[in-house]
Amino acid sequence: MPSGAPTRAKILDDRYEEALASIGLPSARDVAAQVRTYLQHQDAELSRKNNALSLVKQTVSQEITSITLGPAIDKEPTDRHFYLESESRLSFCIEIRETQGRCSLVAYRFHLSLPDGMSPSFYRFDLNPKPHESPLTEPRAHYHVAMEHIRLPSPVLTPVEVLDRIFQVIEPQVLQIRFS
Repeated sequence: MPSGAPTRAKILDDRYEEALASIGLPSARDVAAQVRTYLQHQDAELSRKNNALSLVKQTVSQEITSITLGPAIDKEPTDRHFYLESESRLSFCIEIRETQGRCSLVAYRFHLSLPDGMSPSFYRFDLNPKPHESPLTEPRAHYHVAMEHIRLPSPVLTPVEVLDRIFQVIEPQVLQIRFS
């Protein structure tokens, strides 16, 4: 391994902490509303309808609010997923902490499974709740493209920014490939 790679990875993870501290989120309730509204707008354009209001769940445990849709680990299609026009399915979990009047992003996992036979088979955007001891192989903010154990660094995105990447970047490409 080239010398310095672990140090550079640690510096990158430190920048994630700075980025997270600079993200100003509204209340957890407002973040959940933003996510539901975003999905409702997307759903209005789909031929197969989802019910974003009932699919998105919100729970609170101590200071952490979890906003979830679908299963925590996507193993197979369920009626709890949000289905896109391409027949890709989306599930996610977002964790937000509210303390002393401040709302901060703790973690997220957005999993988009593409239809059978498509390559790559999935995309996943992760923000781990804390830095890993080996940030070179497990950056705090990362994404996966069809390979569970390959984690590529990504910027820290807000939940709506992740949804933008899924609906405005990935989905149009999947549709183009699938139906061309």
